[in-house]
Amino acid sequence: MILLALESSAESSSVAIWQNSKILSHQIIEAKFGHAERIITQVHKALKQAKLDLDKIDFFVGGRGPGSFTGIRTCLAAITGFSIATGKEHYGVNGLSALGFSCYNKLINDGKYNDKIVIFAIADTRRGSYYCQEFNQEIKVQNNIEDLSLEHLQIKVNYLIKSGYIVKIYGPFAKRPDILNGDRGNASKVHYFMENLNAVHIVNYAAWQLHNKGQCSPATPLYLAPPIIKRQINN
Repeated sequence: MILLALESSAESSSVAIWQNSKILSHQIIEAKFGHAERIITQVHKALKQAKLDLDKIDFFVGGRGPGSFTGIRTCLAAITGFSIATGKEHYGVNGLSALGFSCYNKLINDGKYNDKIVIFAIADTRRGSYYCQEFNQEIKVQNNIEDLSLEHLQIKVNYLIKSGYIVKIYGPFAKRPDILNGDRGNASKVHYFMENLNAVHIVNYAAWQLHNKGQCSPATPLYLAPPIIKRQINN
């Protein structure tokens, strides 16, 4: 099974090709804008690096959000086009689920996971709050994504700590190591992993879903808030 993944919901565009639990190639460009103009070129470079033709890909997967309205549409439109051109299936992947899965795997591989650990995959909404998805033992994912203010996120974290849990916070959040530390006395029980979502996270989670569940989510945008449309004011 060979998967090609795209991700462009934030401030980078990336491509990853996966086969038999290995990343064959990975292309990433950090930039706030221009995802649509370069992502196809990145796909061609990734295919060349992996020494594959497009028709050898079995599944196309893309990040469906949460994130940039335009970036999500760019990513999903591209994999839809590849699917139509090759006749292969295409799916969407929740970026927070992909991040939480990545954190879980790292803890498992390091022998540091136990049933008293709760993983929070988070992303800054840029509206003064955080998208948050919770994971617990055996990668059981909380179905809903919460939109929490910093205060409510601190309350949730501190409640879990007082209940005897250790909280792992994982995702692309602002570079302040104490950003979610409402109670400094519990600092040793809150661990931070700053990680920007990219196509490697997307493809690893999609491969796990396909292997264990037989399918992924549809390639539809995961919009949790309406897009902000800035109107041009003519003087």
